[in-house]
Amino acid sequence: MKEILESDKERIIDFIKINDLDYVIVDDGIIRFHIIAYDGIKLYIQIYNDIYILTKYDPSKDKVGGLPYENFQFNNLQTLLEQLKIYDDSLHKSFWTMTSNSIDIGFDNNNYIEDWYNEFKKDDFWNIEDTDNYTYLTYKNNNYKPELKSPFNTISEVSPINDVIFTRVDSLYFQIHPISCLDGNESYLLKLQCNNEEVLKEYINYLVSSKKGLRLLLDTIFKEMEKFKEQ
Repeated sequence: MKEILESDKERIIDFIKINDLDYVIVDDGIIRFHIIAYDGIKLYIQIYNDIYILTKYDPSKDKVGGLPYENFQFNNLQTLLEQLKIYDDSLHKSFWTMTSNSIDIGFDNNNYIEDWYNEFKKDDFWNIEDTDNYTYLTYKNNNYKPELKSPFNTISEVSPINDVIFTRVDSLYFQIHPISCLDGNESYLLKLQCNNEEVLKEYINYLVSSKKGLRLLLDTIFKEMEKFKEQ
């Protein structure tokens, strides 16, 4: 089998980016070109007698008696690309998770990009703040006054809804901190303020993976705020 042409690699990479697929691209000139799916499956692409061979490697099956490799044949690259999209769309994904520890998450200084926030800052409700290591985004909108549940405090000025304790905050306020700006493997910390204290502020903290994940989380937040305004 032969390695695919550089033009094929470029077409695969462009297809993944254009369709916003959740593959990690490995093309460093040292390790053989491949892509890693959201579920950790590694996919290698080669050519044999003008047929594209997609080799699927499952690390979880790489043990005694296991069969970690499967090969699939495609007559052309377009058909293979379509299969990549079908596979990616079939996977269950979770792009963010809550965390109680927002201090020890680290910061990837080597892959930091100064203007990482440009595509997320959409209007005048957004502001840019600086730390010693990086720039982060804040959002504050007094038109939204959501009711949020503190993950820690159960003694405050609250209103019970369905036996869950919520606090109506004076405005929608959150921060977005970059953890890593590594292309294709970005991560962020989103801190959503859930009380009205000026000094003893409380946040619901979300660890977010990828630009796509951050866009989806922001879209979810704003859709929920619009529903709340309509009530």
